[in-house]
Parts: sequence; structure tokens; C-alpha cells
Amino acid sequence: MIPDDVRRFVLTSIPSIPYLEAALLLQRDPVFPWDAFTVARALYVTPPRAAALLGELVSAGLATFDPSRQIYTYSPRDEALAGMLDRLLALYRSDTIGVTRLVHDATQRSAHRFASAFNIRKEE
Repeated sequence: MIPDDVRRFVLTSIPSIPYLEAALLLQRDPVFPWDAFTVARALYVTPPRAAALLGELVSAGLATFDPSRQIYTYSPRDEALAGMLDRLLALYRSDTIGVTRLVHDATQRSAHRFASAFNIRKEE
């Protein structure tokens, strides 16, 4: 079972499984100098997709980017975020299917809300 606070974090902060996998990769080896090509190979995505994921992690305060070396490192902006991500990643390792379903459910709900905004209603 996914605790409520972790569920809320996933629903509000984890946009996709590749994003979660990228965070897991960086968290697993926080001092390694990750670049887009290394992340791309590890996640089986293209380098541009890996660079986009890494940029999202930086924007979310989960990683830092060193432009002079073109590398990313795991660096949560505060202890609360680091602790939540640690809990989520531990849960992901023990209940991959449950966390994956939650991320996909959140993605589907978001897409449904977006599509619903364009529905034209019949006048009654």
C-alpha cells in the first residue's frame, strides 16, 4: 500500500515513469557525474529525451547542472524533498507495479482533464 503523503507526491510531482527512473538513477549514485548520453543509455531513451528529463529534475530541485562540465548530479533542494524521494524510490523498488500504476493513473487523469477542456457541450 502506498502511504497517502507519497501518493500525493506522486500525483503532484512525478510526471512519468522515465522521470522517476531518471531520479532513481541519479539517487542511486549521487556523486557520479551524469550526462545526457549516459542517462540515455541507462534508460533506453534518446539523448535529447534524457537531457529533457535531466532538465526537469533540475527544475524540480532534485538535481544540479554544471554547465562547464555538462554534467548533472543528484542534489535535492532540501531534506524534506530528499526524504520523500527516498521513500518513493524505496517503495518503487518493493512495489514497482503499484507505483507504476499510480504514475500512469495520474498521467491519464491529467490527459483526460486536458481533453475535457476542449469538449464542446450541446446547449440544452
